[in-house]
Amino acid sequence: MTVITIEGRLGAGGPDLGRMVAREMDLDFVDRLMLADIAKKVGATVNALADQESRVPSLANRFAQAIQRMLHRSAVAGMGGDPYFGPGIEQLLARPYSEMEEAPHTSAEEVDEQHFIDTAAEVINDLAEIGNVVLLGRGGAAILHDNPAVLRVGVVAKMEDRIKRVQQQMRLDSADEAESLIEHTDLAQHRYFERAFESSPIDPFLYHFMWNTSDVSLEYATQVTIDAAKVMSEKGLKWADSTFAQSEPTSE
Repeated sequence: MTVITIEGRLGAGGPDLGRMVAREMDLDFVDRLMLADIAKKVGATVNALADQESRVPSLANRFAQAIQRMLHRSAVAGMGGDPYFGPGIEQLLARPYSEMEEAPHTSAEEVDEQHFIDTAAEVINDLAEIGNVVLLGRGGAAILHDNPAVLRVGVVAKMEDRIKRVQQQMRLDSADEAESLIEHTDLAQHRYFERAFESSPIDPFLYHFMWNTSDVSLEYATQVTIDAAKVMSEKGLKWADSTFAQSEPTSE
């Protein structure tokens, strides 16, 4: 099963790349808003999945079943309780990076922030186990870094290109407004990665490769990402190692 994570700077085209890859490969596409929507649907249907009249999206249904299994394991282990499907989970999962810009001022805020980080990690791991999904943001590359079945992709672009895209997509009045939003989001995203993973969202070692969408089109990035995912699924990420090992040494 294919799992691809995409993490990008605001305005670099990550959401567009993710949707294009998901559409071409017939995968589910999950961003923070979709996560919140899934959580809301699961919260309403997790106790009624046996009802054949229930009509929920396939991903939400599969996710709900995974949550049921997890809750059963927790009960058997004596842990009890619901690990993250409590009140307001959809608001928690929909939280944008920009809300993480300021460090917590109180212990309650610190606990809330850690709850968000832990929740995001659990949900991302559950979705990766389900498979056949493109995961956007939420630190998926860091969370799933040690999972050999996951292709991790980063997306960056020059500031001027990011400003144009943000201004156009968000219908902002000026380039200055777009630039200010980008700067604040970058700071918040960086703080989140530092707090949650002791890393940076543009750390190249988090990804198998990074796209600079100022230099390549989204269509090109989409096609090569798809090709890489197919090779990974068929031969693994390090399939060429044995080929090179068997090659005759050459002199220059």
